[in-house]
Amino acid sequence: MAEALRLRETNAGALDDSAALRCARAVGGAFEDRLIARAMALAKAPDGVLAAWQGWTSQASLAWIVMAILAALGGIGIAGGVLGDGTRPVNIVWALGGLLGLHLLTLLLWLLAAATPRRRGSSLAGQLWITVTGWLSRRHDAAWLPQALFDILQQRRAGLAWAGRISHGLWLITLTSALIALLTLLSTRRYGFVWETTILPANAFVGLTEVLAWLPRQAGLAMPDADTVLRAAGPLAVEADRQHWSAWLVSALILYGILPRLLFWLGCHVRWRRHRRGFRLDLTQPGYARLKPRLMPASEPTGISDAAPNHLPAYHTGHATMDGNGARIAVALELGDDIAWPPPALPPAYDGGRLDERNARRHTLDALAAQPVERLLVAIDPRLSPDRGTLALIAELSRYAHACAIWLAGNATDSARRSHWHEALTQLGVAPSHRFDTDTAACDWLERGDD
Repeated sequence: MAEALRLRETNAGALDDSAALRCARAVGGAFEDRLIARAMALAKAPDGVLAAWQGWTSQASLAWIVMAILAALGGIGIAGGVLGDGTRPVNIVWALGGLLGLHLLTLLLWLLAAATPRRRGSSLAGQLWITVTGWLSRRHDAAWLPQALFDILQQRRAGLAWAGRISHGLWLITLTSALIALLTLLSTRRYGFVWETTILPANAFVGLTEVLAWLPRQAGLAMPDADTVLRAAGPLAVEADRQHWSAWLVSALILYGILPRLLFWLGCHVRWRRHRRGFRLDLTQPGYARLKPRLMPASEPTGISDAAPNHLPAYHTGHATMDGNGARIAVALELGDDIAWPPPALPPAYDGGRLDERNARRHTLDALAAQPVERLLVAIDPRLSPDRGTLALIAELSRYAHACAIWLAGNATDSARRSHWHEALTQLGVAPSHRFDTDTAACDWLERGDD
């Protein structure tokens, strides 16, 4: 997620991350930990990439299922193609080539690609999976996710293990399906086995059979001998030879097809898990380096550091994660000197102080980010204009409270000004039931247990 956001910000511009930065600083830890915390905070936003990530992983899983089904059908087709319908004898050499030929060729190409430094991680199956996934997912937010995956794989040189799991996994499904279909056909149909040649001597087939039968014989399986091979070239077939040739084909498929793919898949899987434990962000990237002063500041700035936003932050309630302590707090936002704070009706334990200065506001926001509260009461002076900065601060404060209410403090008689405040609070999203004109009603809301 962090890498995808870095790519998005590098290509499309920086995001509004003031709340995410505050959340990351509250999490603490090393620079990488804070980067990840910032990324997750931004990803969970309505326009974040978390939803795109969830959709992309679902589509990637769907693509894998489709490819696995096609691989299984391909294995069944291979077995049916090499054996036929039983009306003709089965050419032993063609059957063996049909079962293992393409598998051995692709395995050799994969080994060559793995031994070539410039093409580490190349895999036809892996590239096919990416192509299918990209075709299923065309959402703009998801465009950075595959690239982020590849960047991390390249940094850790984990592409070979990642692609190998896909390639060997699909071949394992294909060969296993071919084995099941082969056993089913041999069990339900009667096949005869022959070999034919025009220019090769019989000893060539005897030698090939002996080489491939050596390993199954070590496992105690009955394999065709030289006489069996020679009889397969004649016009008469011996009944017992059918079982020998069937066992020869099945054992060759298992020992020279399924077993190597299974071992390679296990090897890639173990390497992949080892690589995943070592994944780290490349903190030298410019997109990360520019965030370090903001995520790990040497000191807190006191002046204006950012231009005014194009839109106000969204007003939030009912979302802050509570730990069951039921904390409640009331803060005063730019109250006039003639308005006493705290009011007599407010218990001292609930007093969060005045937020008249930038340092006080930042300190309160950091404290709320570290420990959200159940209820937050914000007292404002209705004699002031409902300016953009005040409304933005109210929206920011509401992020860290399960319920937030506004108290129009004082005894101002300017009904027009109060009306402007109510209109602004309505646009911000503050419900009428969470706006109070008296300290008694406001403090009663803060103390009571229901809403």
